[in-house]
Amino acid sequence: MTEHFFWITSRAAGISALLAASVAVALGLMMGGRMSKRKDLRVMHEALSLATLVALAVHALALLGDGYIKPSLADVTIPFLIDYRPFWTGVGIVGGWMLFLLGVSYYFRTRIGVARWRKLHRWTALAWVFGIVHAVMAGTDASKAWFLLAAGMVVVPAAALLVRRLTPATPATA
Repeated sequence: MTEHFFWITSRAAGISALLAASVAVALGLMMGGRMSKRKDLRVMHEALSLATLVALAVHALALLGDGYIKPSLADVTIPFLIDYRPFWTGVGIVGGWMLFLLGVSYYFRTRIGVARWRKLHRWTALAWVFGIVHAVMAGTDASKAWFLLAAGMVVVPAAALLVRRLTPATPATA
């Protein structure tokens, strides 16, 4: 294996996680905001959410083989512990754990209570924002045009849907 295999694998998985999470968030916001009546959105949302979680695991675990940073398991799982850009990497780790817990909570929603689960699930947007901040502030590709274009294509529409969702409706004037 080449000396950069684990670093490149981690980068690819991190970018994949960001792209999949952004589309999953957009679909979730479309379903939650009742902007679409398509029944298959739920299946796509769930599949992209699971793909995000797998990509996040690969992103973190691949770093364990990186010969440059040489992180420990604690470094890639405990926020703010790693030496590489500790604050921004820590924000990403917090966001990753939030996505994991909130994503897995879907399978326990009947035990949690559907109404309570929906309120809890709204925190997913913050976890996603943490992932974006992590990618921009700690990602080695953050200044590359191809990354900004690829990320922008899915982050900007999802962010617009989030802003729309968080903006109070104004009454129509007669």
